[in-house]
Amino acid sequence: MKKPKQKTERKIPKTFAALRASAAAESRFDLPETGEPEDDAAQRRDPRQKQRPPNATAIVVAATFEAAVPKKLRRRLAHGRALAVTVVVPGPDWVTPVEAYAKAAFGHQWRFHTRVGSDRRQSASVGNDEVAHDLSRGFCVMGIGVDAALLPSALTKAADIAVRIDPPDAAVLRKAIAKFTRRSPGDLEPGIAAGLDLHAVVAAFRPGTGAAAIVRRLESSSAAGRGASDRVPDLETAVEFGEARTWGLDLAKDISDFAKNKIPWSAVDRGICLHSPPGFGKSWYPKVLAKACGGIPLVSTSVGSWFAESPGFLDSVVKKQREAYSLARAAAAASPLGVSLLHIDEIDALPNRAKLSDRNLEWWNVLVSEALNLMDSTLSARTDSHIIICGSTNAVERVDPALLRPGRLEKIVEIKPPDLAGTINILKFHLDGEVGGDLTGVGALLQGATAAEIMHAVRTARRAARHAGRELTIEDLERAALPIETIPPARLFRMAVHEAAHAVAALVLGVGTVQQIVLRESGGTGGHTVVDFFDADLSTRADMEDRIVATLAAREAERLLTGTVSVGSGGALDSDIGISTVQVAQIFASFGMAGDPTYLGTGPGLLAEIASNPDLRERVGHHMRNLERRAARLVAANRGAVLAVAARLAEKRHLVGAEVEEIVRGRLRPRRRRPPAAKAA
Repeated sequence: MKKPKQKTERKIPKTFAALRASAAAESRFDLPETGEPEDDAAQRRDPRQKQRPPNATAIVVAATFEAAVPKKLRRRLAHGRALAVTVVVPGPDWVTPVEAYAKAAFGHQWRFHTRVGSDRRQSASVGNDEVAHDLSRGFCVMGIGVDAALLPSALTKAADIAVRIDPPDAAVLRKAIAKFTRRSPGDLEPGIAAGLDLHAVVAAFRPGTGAAAIVRRLESSSAAGRGASDRVPDLETAVEFGEARTWGLDLAKDISDFAKNKIPWSAVDRGICLHSPPGFGKSWYPKVLAKACGGIPLVSTSVGSWFAESPGFLDSVVKKQREAYSLARAAAAASPLGVSLLHIDEIDALPNRAKLSDRNLEWWNVLVSEALNLMDSTLSARTDSHIIICGSTNAVERVDPALLRPGRLEKIVEIKPPDLAGTINILKFHLDGEVGGDLTGVGALLQGATAAEIMHAVRTARRAARHAGRELTIEDLERAALPIETIPPARLFRMAVHEAAHAVAALVLGVGTVQQIVLRESGGTGGHTVVDFFDADLSTRADMEDRIVATLAAREAERLLTGTVSVGSGGALDSDIGISTVQVAQIFASFGMAGDPTYLGTGPGLLAEIASNPDLRERVGHHMRNLERRAARLVAANRGAVLAVAARLAEKRHLVGAEVEEIVRGRLRPRRRRPPAAKAA
């Protein structure tokens, strides 16, 4: 017997409503706007029922997806059959929410393949059989990932539709905020959420707060990510960065031309590696560069943070690495110029694979290979993401050479100690107009110091003036740069003789111009002599030997004028003996200027060769003794000049080059030049 028709009609609406409620609960996403919102209908059915807060993630993702995909194409996605679609999202945190949106918006005929980039087993070769099987059965297949190269290759090759979702811009966020708060926030600033991932954007959306509060949170989060509070110098005047300054100014011009469609992205340099000892401004430079390039967003990370901010397992470290690149891509997409700067510090923590044992190589090879792949795909001229990568390290010799080849971090630049002009410029920046007048004297005292040491000297001077209850003066800066020290007389005399001999020997040999001599005990240096060496031509063996003699003269002055030699001439690679040993070894083993013309190495790396090569060690030692005797004769012949300079130096603690020349005028005994035949031997 058939059931009554009226009873059947009552069951259908109930079943349909149950299905809608179940789908909404599973997806946690608002369904497409078809008719009356479910919350409003529920409120009318039972006014006492508490209204659920709006789903901020759903609202932001929906607004972003709909901005990237036109309405006509969305209709095709909802009603199509056997479609192959790829969706590239701004970052790993977008993958799951976009999948949930697509499930709710386009129906259950879809099959999904997601790639967040954290699992190296999810690659283009995985999932192809499933893609082919589902498409052949009439299902629609969508791949969602941070990079199309991670999606199954069968899907990317057969894709009917390719979608790229950019990070939400001002228009998208305006729509999302209006839907969340039911009130328009008005016009928003371009790049309001530049550099923010999805979690950071959603965190600004909070129930019970107005549109203006959400806007303020977004602006604050974006500014904090960019480090907007940092005051940085202009690259145009930052002469202390040397070659890096020139490269950066050229890059800024190229980015400007690219934004104006004058040149293609392939014409822009995109990778640089900075190296220097600590304190010379490697981490500061990317901020200066980003400002010079039109204020492009800066994303900073480090290899160490990939380990520190994750459990340390291989897959988690790879995920953190990919997150940094995803943030850079998102920042570029939101930038008015379409460009961002990614700074990777401590790149030497990705080891040189050629120096690893087989056991360590198996683990590290995956991480280094992933770094190379990410860098290649990011710096490729064919990519839609326009990113500059700046790497930095204290030990460039430990960096894997594959990272430094053309097409990656191809420009290798050393940040050298600032010269006088650079020192004065750093002083002016940290003083920020607080002190007027000529800073040349203070700059001379600090010349050779790192940028961090100069900053510390300014802070010390400010503290002294503040405690004294007065304005900062040049005298405060001079005292901070050269603090008053009580040095025992015997030690003071030895220090003064040592530095004076360097200066006098340089003038006698004519190897350069003496810039200044500073006598200080703080830091254990005992002082330093700054000589501007002449480099009009390529150095010859005679030129190199003269510089070595000027270096060894200080040691011989101690021996002649105090009766003994102190530890101040040796003990470190950058000591007088350390520098001289390397330079003598280069004469034999690097440049073929003496002995067999055989290349054995260069620089500090030769020390290991000297230790293991008895023949080279004997040659270097013999030649060092010969040059040491030359230095002793020079000091003995110019004893009066050395003592005169030492006496004034012990009194003043600081002498500029002009003062040194005035003291020794008429006292120097020029060297006797050897005949050409002997010189060339």
